[in-house]
Amino acid sequence: MPKMLSVEEFIAAGLCDPETRASTGRLELLRWLESRDFSIVEMVQGVADDSLGAMVGDRSLVPGERLTGEAAIAGISREDLDDGVRVFSLIPIDTAPPGQVGVTVAEAEAIGLFTVLGSMLSDDEVTSFLRVIGSSLAHIGEAGVSLFLSDVESQLVVDGSSELVLAQAVEEATNLVDGLAERLDPLLRRHILQAIERSRRSMVNETERFGYRYAVGFVDLVGFTAISGEMDARTLSAFLRDFEARAYDVVTSAGARVVKLIGDEVMFAADDPAAACSAASELMTRFATEHDHVLPRGGLAYGDVIVRGGDYYGPIVNLASRLVDEAVPQDLFVINELAQATTHTSSSLPVGAWSRASSNRSACSRCARRRRPDQTLHAQRCSGRPRQMSMRVEGVLKLSLPAPANARTW
Repeated sequence: MPKMLSVEEFIAAGLCDPETRASTGRLELLRWLESRDFSIVEMVQGVADDSLGAMVGDRSLVPGERLTGEAAIAGISREDLDDGVRVFSLIPIDTAPPGQVGVTVAEAEAIGLFTVLGSMLSDDEVTSFLRVIGSSLAHIGEAGVSLFLSDVESQLVVDGSSELVLAQAVEEATNLVDGLAERLDPLLRRHILQAIERSRRSMVNETERFGYRYAVGFVDLVGFTAISGEMDARTLSAFLRDFEARAYDVVTSAGARVVKLIGDEVMFAADDPAAACSAASELMTRFATEHDHVLPRGGLAYGDVIVRGGDYYGPIVNLASRLVDEAVPQDLFVINELAQATTHTSSSLPVGAWSRASSNRSACSRCARRRRPDQTLHAQRCSGRPRQMSMRVEGVLKLSLPAPANARTW
């Protein structure tokens, strides 16, 4: 059994301050790391990297021996390994010891997807698909880490927890990753099946597989930029959490799909135009009543789009985005084609004050700005003198929702 390191050795290595060790729990942390077979050299490096309390968690996240530069696991060359690191959106691993490439055998085998998929798909499409996987995994990783830091570690720090308690919380959190892939497998399969079903319903014709017919919508919050600058980090984080939760809950309940969140804007899509209308009007209603300093506006379009990488592209998407720009708070703009499409379903457009969108809108000369060469739009209403703004919204219906009682006056 190896000899236990002495306190004097920890102090000599710069790992422990004799005057503060009792209050911080540093010595207890060092003993705990020693019991996990970390050497004093590794601990010194952990202090240099500011990762001493996370060393156990870091090692459990990516266990296994790192490969040497000449290794070729499961038929993967060094060139393929380098390509895989890049394609999977991994930051180049430059912290590996000399002669090692930094990845483990398990990672190398996962990167082997590059060659497995190549037997069915073209190289360019394999690369594109793996980038989607890498980006999605990076998003999950970032979300998990930020959640732990804001919801767990920050409170432990505020409570004055010792370094050992913090390190053990990190280890407990990272242990949740074990078996995560297996637990997510049935959910992934369900999402793939639902994507297949959407593609069947939205297919434009039977002979080509690039164009699909979708309703695409955007809803954003007017006034968010102003209030976000007045919020502290905790309040802003809670506001964004609630905004994201509301967006996902409302859109999925309506039978649509959240494509992405872009700051204070949600983009969604549905193969059923009535579902998209329902999602948009419900988002408008919910967002208008949940905060007294922001009001929503939205735009919906319907037609042929290109589906790629889990996202949607084409003139219809651009049109829906432009409609949002042209709306003022409490207005939802919908193109005629979408309104007509809902007449062929069992649903209809949301109930409300529908009208033809006017070619003239009131805006404020104080906050007006040139946003496109052919149009002048306003950023938001304020107390400046109103004037008429030119807007090209031909063939568009407008749903004007009543302002909630607690809404700010624009």
